[in-house]
Amino acid sequence: MFHAAKNTEMHKYDVLDGCYGVVTSRSRNDVYLTLDNGEYAFAHKFGNLLPGTEVLCMVKRLATDEKRMLVCIESVTRYPEAA
Repeated sequence: MFHAAKNTEMHKYDVLDGCYGVVTSRSRNDVYLTLDNGEYAFAHKFGNLLPGTEVLCMVKRLATDEKRMLVCIESVTRYPEAA
Protein backbone atom coordinates (compact mmCIF):
# COMPACT_ATOMS: atom_id res chain seq x y z
CA MET A 1 0.00 0.00 0.00
CA PHE A 2 1.20 3.54 -0.72
CA HIS A 3 1.90 5.94 2.13
CA ALA A 4 2.59 9.66 2.24
CA ALA A 5 5.96 10.60 3.69
CA LYS A 6 5.76 11.88 7.26
CA ASN A 7 7.20 15.24 8.36
CA THR A 8 7.93 16.39 4.81
CA GLU A 9 6.27 18.86 2.51
CA MET A 10 3.51 17.19 0.49
CA HIS A 11 4.23 16.93 -3.24
CA LYS A 12 1.46 18.65 -5.17
CA TYR A 13 0.36 17.22 -8.48
CA ASP A 14 -0.47 19.29 -11.53
CA VAL A 15 -2.91 18.52 -14.36
CA LEU A 16 -1.75 15.57 -16.53
CA ASP A 17 0.72 14.34 -13.88
CA GLY A 18 0.84 10.61 -13.29
CA CYS A 19 0.42 9.27 -9.75
CA TYR A 20 -0.33 6.11 -7.82
CA GLY A 21 -3.37 5.67 -5.61
CA VAL A 22 -5.35 3.19 -3.54
CA VAL A 23 -9.14 2.84 -3.77
CA THR A 24 -10.58 3.59 -0.34
CA SER A 25 -14.31 3.42 -1.08
CA ARG A 26 -16.74 3.24 -3.95
CA SER A 27 -20.27 4.06 -4.97
CA ARG A 28 -22.36 2.77 -7.85
CA ASN A 29 -20.25 4.38 -10.61
CA ASP A 30 -17.40 6.12 -8.82
CA VAL A 31 -14.38 5.40 -6.64
CA TYR A 32 -12.62 7.49 -4.02
CA LEU A 33 -8.86 7.20 -3.72
CA THR A 34 -5.98 8.21 -1.51
CA LEU A 35 -3.00 9.19 -3.63
CA ASP A 36 0.61 8.36 -2.83
CA ASN A 37 1.16 11.91 -1.49
CA GLY A 38 -1.82 11.69 0.90
CA GLU A 39 -4.28 13.75 -1.15
CA TYR A 40 -7.81 12.52 -1.74
CA ALA A 41 -9.15 12.03 -5.26
CA PHE A 42 -12.20 10.86 -7.17
CA ALA A 43 -12.54 8.80 -10.37
CA HIS A 44 -15.77 8.49 -12.34
CA LYS A 45 -16.99 5.25 -14.01
CA PHE A 46 -14.70 2.89 -12.08
CA GLY A 47 -17.21 1.70 -9.47
CA ASN A 48 -16.31 -1.93 -10.17
CA LEU A 49 -12.92 -1.62 -8.42
CA LEU A 50 -12.77 -2.99 -4.89
CA PRO A 51 -11.35 -1.02 -1.95
CA GLY A 52 -7.65 -1.78 -1.56
CA THR A 53 -7.00 -1.89 -5.32
CA GLU A 54 -3.78 -0.05 -6.24
CA VAL A 55 -3.94 1.96 -9.46
CA LEU A 56 -1.94 4.24 -11.73
CA CYS A 57 -3.81 7.52 -12.35
CA MET A 58 -3.56 10.72 -14.33
CA VAL A 59 -4.74 14.04 -12.85
CA LYS A 60 -7.59 15.56 -14.86
CA ARG A 61 -8.70 18.41 -12.55
CA LEU A 62 -7.11 19.85 -9.42
CA ALA A 63 -8.93 19.94 -6.10
CA THR A 64 -10.91 23.00 -5.04
CA ASP A 65 -12.42 23.98 -1.69
CA GLU A 66 -15.62 22.11 -2.54
CA LYS A 67 -14.41 19.24 -4.74
CA ARG A 68 -11.79 16.52 -4.62
CA MET A 69 -9.14 16.10 -7.27
CA LEU A 70 -10.48 14.31 -10.37
CA VAL A 71 -8.28 11.55 -11.76
CA CYS A 72 -8.54 9.09 -14.61
CA ILE A 73 -7.46 5.55 -13.78
CA GLU A 74 -4.98 4.36 -16.41
CA SER A 75 -4.29 0.85 -15.11
CA VAL A 76 -4.56 -1.42 -12.10
CA THR A 77 -1.19 -2.24 -10.55
CA ARG A 78 -2.45 -4.64 -7.88
CA TYR A 79 -5.81 -6.10 -6.93
CA PRO A 80 -6.64 -6.65 -3.25
CA GLU A 81 -6.11 -10.17 -1.96
CA ALA A 82 -9.23 -12.30 -1.59
CA ALA A 83 -10.51 -12.83 1.94
